[in-house]
Amino acid sequence: MEYRYISDVKPKDLWFIAMIRTYRSLAGVVNVVFTVAMIMLSIRFWGTSGPFIRTLLMFGCILFPILQPFLVYLRSIKQLETLPGRVELLFDDNGVHVSSDGKQEDIKWNKIVNAIKQSNMIIVMSDRNHGYMLTNRILGDEKDEFYDFLCKKIRN
Repeated sequence: MEYRYISDVKPKDLWFIAMIRTYRSLAGVVNVVFTVAMIMLSIRFWGTSGPFIRTLLMFGCILFPILQPFLVYLRSIKQLETLPGRVELLFDDNGVHVSSDGKQEDIKWNKIVNAIKQSNMIIVMSDRNHGYMLTNRILGDEKDEFYDFLCKKIRN
């Protein structure tokens, strides 16, 4: 079996991963608790506060649900600029073959750490911190079949 894909990572894909990582951690819980507390404080003290306090209350209410995702998206755009342009990935019985900008790397299956299936992508982890993102746009109808192939090869 052989699968060939050209990686097409967009800023929204990097943003999605960053937001999932944040909101599945303790920081995400703190963000939610802080936002709910700020909304409750705003409701309670809005009528008795002056313009400066109202500004602080509004800032606290929009900090995590609006400003943080926007800033993470801007960071995703900058991060995308550092990634190689066209990355071709070939998955076969021997491993993963990566071609980018005239360079080629072969990764054996025993070096692949994990395959993570998200709702909109599969991430093939080449080590604990690095991986290759394959979005549903790229995978199409082969997503489940490809994920099963990955799981079989990684476990062997």
